[in-house]
Order: sequence, then C-alpha cells, then structure tokens
Amino acid sequence: MKNSVDELQTLHRLHVSGRPSKAPRILEVNWRPPLPSCLKVNTDGAAFGSPGLAGCAGFFCTCRGFVKGYFAIPLGVCFAFEVELAAVVHAVDYAWTFGWRRL
Repeated sequence: MKNSVDELQTLHRLHVSGRPSKAPRILEVNWRPPLPSCLKVNTDGAAFGSPGLAGCAGFFCTCRGFVKGYFAIPLGVCFAFEVELAAVVHAVDYAWTFGWRRL
C-alpha cells in the first residue's frame, strides 16, 4: 500500500483497515567532483518490471560541477540488470565519441 490519500479514503469507505507502509529512510549522499583533468559520469537505468519497458540515461560533469554532456535512451523491453549495464556501455561510447578519455 502506497498510502495515497485516495487509497486510504477508499479503504475507509469500504470499512477495510489497512496498514500504512513505513516512511522511507533518508540517506544523505555527497557529490565529490572529479580531478580537474577528468569528467565524472553518473548513469542510471530503469525498467517498468523485470523484464519491462526500459531506458537509461547519464550525464557528464566537470570538476566545477558543470554538465558537459548527457544522454537518454529508450531501450525497449529489458531486464533491470541489462538496463544498468546498457547505461554504462552508452556512457563509455558517448565519452569515446566526443574524445573524453578520462572518466
């Protein structure tokens, strides 16, 4: 149960007691810039199910945090692991195409 207001109201009208899900744990993450001569690439992939419709994306940042390039690619139906791997492969290919040899 996702605990949306609509879902809770529907359950209440049907006299069904539901158990609210626990609040998500918040995790602080710090971004560290790459060395001045390098780019940092962040990638992610997502699939709606496994297998399911999927896509991947990534972006390249300089040591000052400026975005130098990005990509977003639909992949069709894939397993979640394939999607994550595809994101890394596309990132390396993209970097190679633009002559960015230090990631």
